[in-house]
Amino acid sequence: MAGGLFLFCQAAAFATDWPQYRGPTTDGISPDPLRTDWMATPPTVVWTNTSLTNGFSTFAVSQGRAFAVISRYDQFGTLLEYCAGVDAATGANLWATPIGEAPWDPSANYDGGDGTAPYNTGDGPRITPAVGGGRVIAVSGYLHLVGLNATNGSVLWSNDLVSAYGASTGPYQNCCSPCLDNDLVFINLNTTTNNQTLAAFRTADGSLAWSSQNERVTDTTPTVATIQGVRQVIFATRTGLVSLDRSAGAFLWKFTYPFAPIDVSMGASPVVYSNIVYCTAAYFRGAAAARVTFTNSVWSVTQLWFNSGFNYKSIWMSPACYQGHVYSLAGENTTFLTAPLNCIELSTGALKWATNNFGMGGLILVNSNLLVLTEDGQMVLVQPNPNAYTEVARYQAFEFDFTAPGKCWIHPAFSNGRIYARGTRGGL
Repeated sequence: MAGGLFLFCQAAAFATDWPQYRGPTTDGISPDPLRTDWMATPPTVVWTNTSLTNGFSTFAVSQGRAFAVISRYDQFGTLLEYCAGVDAATGANLWATPIGEAPWDPSANYDGGDGTAPYNTGDGPRITPAVGGGRVIAVSGYLHLVGLNATNGSVLWSNDLVSAYGASTGPYQNCCSPCLDNDLVFINLNTTTNNQTLAAFRTADGSLAWSSQNERVTDTTPTVATIQGVRQVIFATRTGLVSLDRSAGAFLWKFTYPFAPIDVSMGASPVVYSNIVYCTAAYFRGAAAARVTFTNSVWSVTQLWFNSGFNYKSIWMSPACYQGHVYSLAGENTTFLTAPLNCIELSTGALKWATNNFGMGGLILVNSNLLVLTEDGQMVLVQPNPNAYTEVARYQAFEFDFTAPGKCWIHPAFSNGRIYARGTRGGL
């Protein structure tokens, strides 16, 4: 099958939503059980939807609906970005609401797309919407923030961040997905106005709740976590990880990167495990971890390690952490299709193992199982075993060829016993 939204069905004892990029807790983890007897009983494709195409948006799944941001031409021939919703049980299209002009050409050969392989074509929106309280929050490539009715897609409110706050985008336009935490959504505002680089907006009406810091932003999506009992939002800026109080935007701490400031692209979100934070970047950077402490009302950050080796560099593939080990897809523009899956000990930075030929796809952790979507469309079930790469099974979810080229630069989503996967030739 070439593209689409694929649902792999299994019996579900729980039904946790996957309401935004990297899931319910912004760490790429779902607590729900996952059936693992794929060898005996392979996953079943419940439905596909190929009517909506283009881009690298993964899914927000909530209350029986699945949402993504895509691009397509309107009746006047204008390429627009749309936030779209489908029925999670049947795949039926529910609505598609335009949110702004699209800055990406879906027919372009993007990043290595020289026509010599069927896995290097396609482009489109990078962001994943967030859903909560009956609202779908999305932000366009040109920083148009909108709140939509989750049932019918009607516009509840909109906020043009460029005209209102002087926000700006990078060379790949906006790649930051809205990061939702109850009544607030966090965004890389990237303005030159003092103390307005990192921002939070109210989900009720789209108004600015707070803005903070003078930082240049990256292509990453923030991470929300509780460290030392304090709820905080962590932004990966060009010079370091910056943590702010989630409610008021007050500065808490900063971990300055042990590598050169970001000048090209950084797309992998920060990872938090207990009081350790992890970051990774490609283009001659690497990965690092630091311990965050809070003693006598003072925050402090201590670097644990830094490694600039190849297996520590990820462009946009956000890792997941399980029992003190980081599982990541490493790679940059010279490693399409061949990029490895790695296991790194978080406290020491030791590389426990690496296995090639996953490509620059995406991974999540479901209960105690890794789900890896490879760049060429395979869904791989892996045990998170730090002692050795332990593959359980794999399933060919997408079939790409020269008549139907495409790629999966997208992590899967998991909700209500179903795996949602998407490729650039698919719709939702």
